[in-house]
Amino acid sequence: MRRLRSDVRVDVGYADRTVFGSPVGRRPDENVQRVYAPVLDHVERHGFEGLVEAGPRLLAQAVDSAAFAEVAEVVQRHWRVHDSVLHPEVALAPPSELALVPTSGEGGLQGRFDVGDWPRLHELVSALAGDGVDRARVTGPTAGLVAALEQAGMLEDADVESAPHPDVTASDLTFVGHNTVVVRSRTSAVVVDPWFAASDPADPPGYRPLRLRDVGRVDAVAITHSHPDHFVPSTLLQFHPSTRVIVPRVERETIMTVGMAERLRELGFTDVVELDWWESVRVGDIDVVALPFHGEQATDSEQLHPGIRNHGNTYFVRTPDFSAAFLADSGRDGSGDVREVAARARQEVGTPDVLFTGYRGWLTYPVQLLFTSVARSILLVPRHLWGVRQRLMTTADEAIDVAETWGASTVVPYADGGAPWYWRIGLGPRLDELVQEANGFDPLPERVIVAARNRTEMPCGLLGSPVRVALLRPGDSIRRVSSGRDVVRVPGHAWPFREQVPTAELAGMLG
Repeated sequence: MRRLRSDVRVDVGYADRTVFGSPVGRRPDENVQRVYAPVLDHVERHGFEGLVEAGPRLLAQAVDSAAFAEVAEVVQRHWRVHDSVLHPEVALAPPSELALVPTSGEGGLQGRFDVGDWPRLHELVSALAGDGVDRARVTGPTAGLVAALEQAGMLEDADVESAPHPDVTASDLTFVGHNTVVVRSRTSAVVVDPWFAASDPADPPGYRPLRLRDVGRVDAVAITHSHPDHFVPSTLLQFHPSTRVIVPRVERETIMTVGMAERLRELGFTDVVELDWWESVRVGDIDVVALPFHGEQATDSEQLHPGIRNHGNTYFVRTPDFSAAFLADSGRDGSGDVREVAARARQEVGTPDVLFTGYRGWLTYPVQLLFTSVARSILLVPRHLWGVRQRLMTTADEAIDVAETWGASTVVPYADGGAPWYWRIGLGPRLDELVQEANGFDPLPERVIVAARNRTEMPCGLLGSPVRVALLRPGDSIRRVSSGRDVVRVPGHAWPFREQVPTAELAGMLG
């Protein structure tokens, strides 16, 4: 039996022939940056100094240019984005390329495939990422791929030791990193927003990313939304095609939202469950409830084309022993606020023992969107908001607000990297050295601890929240979730860095 080496990265590519760009790739953002060239030209000449002040003028130049006519009709300072831009054709951006590449960058294989090939490819990749395949039993077109992988030295014996599997009879929460958490009852397991990274020679000795095969059997996947650090086809291919996948219901793919159910079936998944807000599904003895996803939109209030949004779910997950909630990148927008969701959910589904929530805040002026992975969002920002700062995600202080509103006794700050394999690609703050926080774009998770301790002030001093903040590192598990909340580490994944106290302020607050 042979399987993929742990340092081999799986990549899925899409052949995008849509008019402006499909949400499964980067073309919409690249085209938006081209259309808004005056902004990029200004930064190239002058840097980012003064960008906020100049932003509305530069955005107006772009909207009034001939290039903008490719995107929208402008009538009396308002515009309507062309339907071909808002609703790219799914059939014009099929999966077309599979690449398997060692993280060292040496060697690798890349092949192009038709849509009909993907279910069979999916089955092979899931086997190679899991228990392995018997080369003698692989026949047909996939046999050539296995032979090529063998020749390239990217396979290993399937009995090569992995990280020890967790105790699959225990009820626990395992934090894989960033947005990925495994919820396990004594009989079933659900993983939220799976993204399993390949190991890298640059990883600290003895500390590497958990792989899917390291966390034991998984019965279902729940995906919050379709941004590429949550909906990750390269990771999803590593699950068997019969694995249940729970996704938000999306009526039609848009420039802002991948039609995940359709895309998953395209890859060969056979058990895809779409949930609207407040609907639920049962996986073994685990209940998964879909809740509203507000925030991480083009603005935190009104926007052009309100129906064209980053559509998603947050989730409340209940096992027989404990419950947990997963809020990912949520916050507030023109249709609601995550704190309102928490208040209603407390009445309708109960209180979570542990609340996983983002804490970045993402305080940004619209012009800054052009320099992010969601540049396309600028198309939906009305002119009168161009000079108004937006708060697109939950802040550290609001994370405690949500926990108190919902009645959660423990909050875990997450959804912003957390390990070398994330910060190497620019995701989240570095945690391996003494960091003086110059700005709050990627605040350290310790900020949530400070927020919990600085809730209000009395003449005698500061008063804190009753909410406990649990700081988890990738590879940590919480056992006895509803009572003792013991944090344990998967053997071989001990945190190799010192715990950070980045500023005098934090040092004082954390003692």
